Amino acid sequence: MPQSVRPHEELHGVLSRQPLEPPLRNADVMLRYSPDGRTLMVQNPSGVYLFSREPFTLRAHMAAEEVYPARFSRDSQEITVIGYGLTLNREKLPGGPILEQRELPFHDGCLDADLAPGAEFFACLTPELNLVLYRLSTNELIFSASLDQLNSPNRIVYIPLDPDIAFPSPFGFRLANNWDSMANKGLKFVSMNFSPDGKMLLVRNESEAFTVDLTTRRKAALAGWLHKRMQASFALQNDGSVLVASGEKEAPPVIVSLKTGGITGNPSFKADSVRLASNPRYALLSGLGLPGVRVFDLEQNRELDSPDNLSIDIFGNEMAVLDERGSLFVYRVGEKLPFLAADLPLDSLPVLRAAAVTPALDRIAFSVDGNSAAFQVANGERTYTGPRFSAANFSDQALASLLLPRDRNNPPRMLQLALASGKTTPAWIGGKGRVRSGGPVLLEYALATPIGHRFAVTQENDIPYRLRALDPATGQELWKREFFENSPVPFADPQGERVVLGWNAQSLHAQSAAKRIPSVWEIFKHAKISKLDSYFEILDARSGKSIGGVLIQAGSGPASYDAAFSAGDALFLSKDGKRVSVYSLQDGSLKVRLVGGIPTANAQNNLFAMEQGPARLVIYDLATAAKLDQQIFPDSIAYTHFSADGNRLLVLTRHQVAYVLDLSGVRAARPSGSDPRPQ
Repeated sequence: MPQSVRPHEELHGVLSRQPLEPPLRNADVMLRYSPDGRTLMVQNPSGVYLFSREPFTLRAHMAAEEVYPARFSRDSQEITVIGYGLTLNREKLPGGPILEQRELPFHDGCLDADLAPGAEFFACLTPELNLVLYRLSTNELIFSASLDQLNSPNRIVYIPLDPDIAFPSPFGFRLANNWDSMANKGLKFVSMNFSPDGKMLLVRNESEAFTVDLTTRRKAALAGWLHKRMQASFALQNDGSVLVASGEKEAPPVIVSLKTGGITGNPSFKADSVRLASNPRYALLSGLGLPGVRVFDLEQNRELDSPDNLSIDIFGNEMAVLDERGSLFVYRVGEKLPFLAADLPLDSLPVLRAAAVTPALDRIAFSVDGNSAAFQVANGERTYTGPRFSAANFSDQALASLLLPRDRNNPPRMLQLALASGKTTPAWIGGKGRVRSGGPVLLEYALATPIGHRFAVTQENDIPYRLRALDPATGQELWKREFFENSPVPFADPQGERVVLGWNAQSLHAQSAAKRIPSVWEIFKHAKISKLDSYFEILDARSGKSIGGVLIQAGSGPASYDAAFSAGDALFLSKDGKRVSVYSLQDGSLKVRLVGGIPTANAQNNLFAMEQGPARLVIYDLATAAKLDQQIFPDSIAYTHFSADGNRLLVLTRHQVAYVLDLSGVRAARPSGSDPRPQ
């Protein structure tokens, strides 16, 4: 859009409008040279940027969300991108035209997939757990192998429900007969590593590891002792060797010949994960709690000094570096000053993984894939930068608690963040299950009995699990519920004060839950309940006590909802990412049905807000569902949060501008022409 044309906006009651500086950029970014070194690709969750090397400038942008890593052709004249939905796009460099666009022949989808360097081969793990490799130019199947160790037609699988987002959502597990529902989501089910020349594939899962020679189409098992390092990071080299690294002290990195199984090198570095640069002389290291990427020279067996960065690649003697501010620099290896520089445009924020705001709306912290940051809202100043967190709580005006998620080597662990200094200190470590934000508490969900392998045959809804609420500051248990049959679907609300349990309404446990609330039981016992009905029990997050419930005689069971949360006298249910229904806790009646996203509610001022259409924020009365106000922002909305008293609302836009709106007079000063009726 030309800079002289300002986006349309209709705002009022704006107390502050402040860009966050520097904005948080997604650390889930890949920087890669083309095989001839003349094009540099930056890929992040929003798309692919292509920079020409001479002159060093941005030449093209391909908007491409939810795609696998893009690949250059071997002659560097084309680029291929395959989306999670298995649509292939092949374009001429540097900026088109489109040479090919088609659907791939994977009718059941892929649980996991990868495109080989050179874009000649595509590997897909099907929902039946078959690994298949296709030659893209001909759609020829060149290899197939089953990775299903049980091979049981009657198995029941545990499907993870936790979507790892900053908004109300279900968590835990559900049962299914197959993995079909997990296809085409870009998940990691197995480890697949192509060699840099795209001629060999190394595959690992929980129980086996093997290579596939894509020229001879032959499968070969890895050396036996390598199976003890299955959880390590592998980087396959062109000469048939593999670089193995992990953060474990007792397992230092090694280079192993896949032909002989013998160790051919002992590089002296420490890292949780490793991959090779475009110049395979250099290994790119990450992990150990350190930000960015580090560079290790495999020939000289030493680590190089690297600038602060989000991503690095090396071609020949050139090192390209992308930093936190979106600046792209090119150095000569060993030199401290860059000789080329360009800027990467600020992308729209992806879905937030976690977020928290102080009750007074003076500070905000949020997390995306790879990293996180905290800001002062009044001036937009960044006060903290760190690794991705999965939950955050502002315990008081001086401290915040940040939960770092479980990784390959560590359980969930909590840091205390001093807001004034931006310094963190370890607080506690623990938890055997999945832990996520539940507003003022952390919610831990774990199987009540150990499962010896990935699959377990059982009856539908008979997942034995334990639900615990933990104090974010100390990790101490606040309350616990255990379920051994007819288990509910739990829903967390990172912003609210309540937890929602979604029961199959025909179960005895749903009846027991309804009996805890006399007014609800009167409705429940006189209803004609079908197997598709749901009962949503509302718990106080701090105590675990039941405070309300609603019988829903619509939909197809509690597992069919994207989100459920409660505030004041209302229960919010969301389906299909856009259909929102609001029910009364008093009598179970439907207050309103709306279409939109990211609803946020406040019981103190009896308001709720949601985005209805891009950048259009609508304010409703929580008690009556009457429309009170609407505001149109110049950018789409990423996140909203009420102040503790509900008189102000923080709105964070996709390009990281933080607004604070005054809602204290929203009922008295409705703009002319607004429709007070629910829509």
